[in-house]
Amino acid sequence: MKQPGNPIWIKIRQYNSRMLVKMIEAMESVPEGSGTMMDHTLIVYTSNNADKQHTNGANWPVMLLGNFDGAFKTGCFTQLDGKRPINALYATLLRVAGQNCDRFNMSEKLAKKFDTSAGPLTEVLA
Repeated sequence: MKQPGNPIWIKIRQYNSRMLVKMIEAMESVPEGSGTMMDHTLIVYTSNNADKQHTNGANWPVMLLGNFDGAFKTGCFTQLDGKRPINALYATLLRVAGQNCDRFNMSEKLAKKFDTSAGPLTEVLA
């Protein structure tokens, strides 16, 4: 089933977006420490990955919602140039969660082929 302009996919995406907003609003209403649950949360929201441009893990639209206690930049659009696959985002998330890793699900040899750098995506970190 083709996705661009398909009314079924449009309805699915609209529904998913409404549910995401409801979840964020619910977390914003829960007091937690010096803020709300949402202040201490990071939601990683991606597109569906059924299309061919995602098979190599590149050119993948991702929304980071929340900032996990100030760890991530907010209110901005970040376009990553070069070859940083989705694995680099996963390594960044692990770093912020306290796991020191430079790569996720890639050997060093494979990373040299598909990733122009190692370590976290500094472009999204506060």
